[in-house]
Amino acid sequence: FVAPDKDDGATVVAEGGYYGQYVDIEGTKARDDVDLIKKYREASFYPECDAAITDIVNEAIVTDDEQQPVDLVTDDLPYNDKIKKLIKEEFNNVVKLLNFNAHSHDIFRKWYIDGRIYYHIIIDEKNPKAGIVELRPVDAIKIRKVRQVIEDKDPKTGAKLVKGYNEYYIYQDVIQGKSNTGLKINKDSIIYVTSGMMDQTSKKILSYLYKAIKPVNQLRMMEDSLVIYRLARAPERRIFYIDVGNLPKGKAEGYLRDIMARYKNKIVYDANTGEIKDD
Repeated sequence: FVAPDKDDGATVVAEGGYYGQYVDIEGTKARDDVDLIKKYREASFYPECDAAITDIVNEAIVTDDEQQPVDLVTDDLPYNDKIKKLIKEEFNNVVKLLNFNAHSHDIFRKWYIDGRIYYHIIIDEKNPKAGIVELRPVDAIKIRKVRQVIEDKDPKTGAKLVKGYNEYYIYQDVIQGKSNTGLKINKDSIIYVTSGMMDQTSKKILSYLYKAIKPVNQLRMMEDSLVIYRLARAPERRIFYIDVGNLPKGKAEGYLRDIMARYKNKIVYDANTGEIKDD
């Protein structure tokens, strides 16, 4: 009576099919995932965070002129040498399609920041036996996995029983558009790799940068507030001696305020651009 537990962050929907029921591409969960990915990417552009990510990527991916950065070990597989050889040949073909030797750092960095990575498997329909001809990357913001639970009713107890589930992907090119329709893609056409980190509800995939969002925001606010504080505490000071003559007290104070407003300089700091402007 309980659906299988999968740690892939897929959206679970009831039986009825994509065209038989409303799938909310702009729903709360989808919008949260999109917002989180945007926050991860925004944090990765911060200088201190970017330097840390670069060190992690350089430590994780080690390149060598004599051998490729990844290899497949088949010693413990319960297959004969012929099958192991075919597996290694296909693995080398995938590495070649990804151009992993040249783009390994970029691929790992993209997966590390987003917490997930998608590839579209392209096969020549006229010659399927040729295998995979291209692995095309898909933006994680535009695609998500959907799991459709197939339920049945127990004739004796009337309880709902889970018979199985169908899995597919929904691709939407324009996330900010008004349409909630998307392209339904078979799960065998997409390669989907997650970070393996889940939130407390085990329903959402998290990036390794999730814990860095708060420190990055705090550091940004501290730097902005420090600049504002120094500007506020270091104004240009001037001394004016103004002769009010025999003016009454009220008129003398008004005259002084007019002079002060005329020579007053207001410095404005724009936190978005980092520019200092005189108002």
